[in-house]
Amino acid sequence: MASQGATYSATEPNEILALLGVLIVAGQQRDNHLSLVEMWSTMSGCPMYRAAMSKGRFEFLISCLRFDNPETRDERKRQDKFAPVRKVWDEFIENCGRLYVPHENLTVDEQLLGFRGKCPFRMYIPNKPAKYGIKLVIICDSETKYLLGAIPYLGKQGTRPRDGVNLGHYFTKELTRPYHGTNRNVTTDNWFTSVPLVADLLNNCGMTLVGTVRANKAEIPHEMKAKETRQHGSSAFLFTKEMTLVSYMAHKSRTKKKIVLLLSSQHTQPTIASSGKPEIIEFYNATKGGVDTFDQMCATSSCSRKTRRWSLCLWYGILNTACINAFIISCENRARTGISIPKRRSFMMNMGRTLITLWAQSCLASPVLSRQLHTLITTVCGLPSLGHAAGSPGTSFADSRSPLVRCSDCPSRSDRKTRHRCTKCAKPKCPRHLYPSCGDCV
Repeated sequence: MASQGATYSATEPNEILALLGVLIVAGQQRDNHLSLVEMWSTMSGCPMYRAAMSKGRFEFLISCLRFDNPETRDERKRQDKFAPVRKVWDEFIENCGRLYVPHENLTVDEQLLGFRGKCPFRMYIPNKPAKYGIKLVIICDSETKYLLGAIPYLGKQGTRPRDGVNLGHYFTKELTRPYHGTNRNVTTDNWFTSVPLVADLLNNCGMTLVGTVRANKAEIPHEMKAKETRQHGSSAFLFTKEMTLVSYMAHKSRTKKKIVLLLSSQHTQPTIASSGKPEIIEFYNATKGGVDTFDQMCATSSCSRKTRRWSLCLWYGILNTACINAFIISCENRARTGISIPKRRSFMMNMGRTLITLWAQSCLASPVLSRQLHTLITTVCGLPSLGHAAGSPGTSFADSRSPLVRCSDCPSRSDRKTRHRCTKCAKPKCPRHLYPSCGDCV
């Protein structure tokens, strides 16, 4: 009963921070898909997990995580499919954009959070590693890969663009809204790029756009798509007052020809780079990978665990994003002050240890903490020993090497034995009569 009480007892903010610390350390150690038995193993598991909390407590807290008020959830879900995490999500995304000033080039692309459980807006994207999951359209700094904003795709019914524009136009304009009028450039792929979008951003939003465009767009002239008379590596340009269209014959194979079409409102000259490719393509290749690299960073040290709840899957995505954004901000601040920049793995370990230490420090004051766990916490977290497990005068301890003694308060017929002693009189007391001192010494 004592272990069950410890598992299902009420929580507090520092313990939730320790829970986050365990998940971050698991991502750094790449233990996120190990079973809890392996993670909490004394033989092969990371001691940081055992110093933070028990396996049962971790499992219980994860199962209880909720991100909204369940009493009003059904009513809110009628208007918003994203209601179970909407408040937490919006606050997090707002903070991401508020705390960082991006460089001049931005990237808009999609990310798929792998999830195979029940979800009203789960998608199937065959060219993504996870294939099934929750689609997010995100905007990142092209240089540092910092996530600036994100919008979940809630399906055709859940996502309704205004003014009759297509989804690519809607997502790009919404994500770049905080940077309208700043003369920044945004790079997109052919799912987003269109002639109306380029004109809208340039004329109404004070931004330029560079992106690939699909050949089936009505605005693309047939001459720019014809490849019968084109040679490999050749380029054709088409100019208007607002934008430039380039058609490049790529070296796909010796026999097959492939036309690559790009739109740009930033470039106005038919410049060819030293590589033989148009300058527009060179610029696109240099800035297109902001979101893809961010996605790779999430996968490399992922804090996500297997779950059947899509709200928890999104919360894991928030945690991954927070770790990456925090690391990028730390690196930029260190670079300005000339301090050496740590590796990302070291940064995540230090962050996880800090979150765990806040909770572990309060656990050291427990009068029923075993000597073994006391030593583990002080060693792993680098905390000074409180003399608790050493059995110093006036303290309570549970030495695993001392003999079991009958509790002085329990009736003899119960024969309840213990290794715990009162903090003042040192009489043997079972956990029922011990916390924080026995009844005679209070």
